[in-house]
Amino acid sequence: MVRVVLIVLLGFVVISCFPSPYYRLADGRKVIKSKYKNIKYFDANIFNEIDVNFLYKKVDYYMADKNYKKLRDIGKDVERSIQFYKNGRVRFFSFGYTDPNPEITGRRGIIYKKNGKIKIDAQFGNQSGDVYKGTYSVKIEGDYIFLLDDNFLVPRSEYICFVYKKSDEKISEDWKKYPSDW
Repeated sequence: MVRVVLIVLLGFVVISCFPSPYYRLADGRKVIKSKYKNIKYFDANIFNEIDVNFLYKKVDYYMADKNYKKLRDIGKDVERSIQFYKNGRVRFFSFGYTDPNPEITGRRGIIYKKNGKIKIDAQFGNQSGDVYKGTYSVKIEGDYIFLLDDNFLVPRSEYICFVYKKSDEKISEDWKKYPSDW
């Protein structure tokens, strides 16, 4: 019995010596500590099609084929929006929680162009509370941005597609004063 207790205690000590791969924002959300390596592929010309002065709000959510074509609806989703930063960083909001300070709330990510295709690397989460990096394929049509969740090694017949539309309200200058260096 003493041996089992010592092994368990030793296990906790060893685990506590390794730094956590994430930290928490003021609202309690987990954020990945490691930097996004694909930021080296950031191309400012992406913002010829995306206006960094506006939030983009989710207007649709469905199952799509690899060409973003809607196959079927999948029900309701939470309110979501995206903020783009001039340096290629991206911040996702959900459940109506927004704040100008990235240390308060928002999922992190980056936008870049690799092999001629626009991608967004972002943090994803699962129901057990784990956070990890994943990738969206991006298509831009006027004021609309389509994000295809294609985080699979093997191509599938259906993908989750989020559709965002440029909002009517400009982002306040107050929002632009905070650093975005993830």
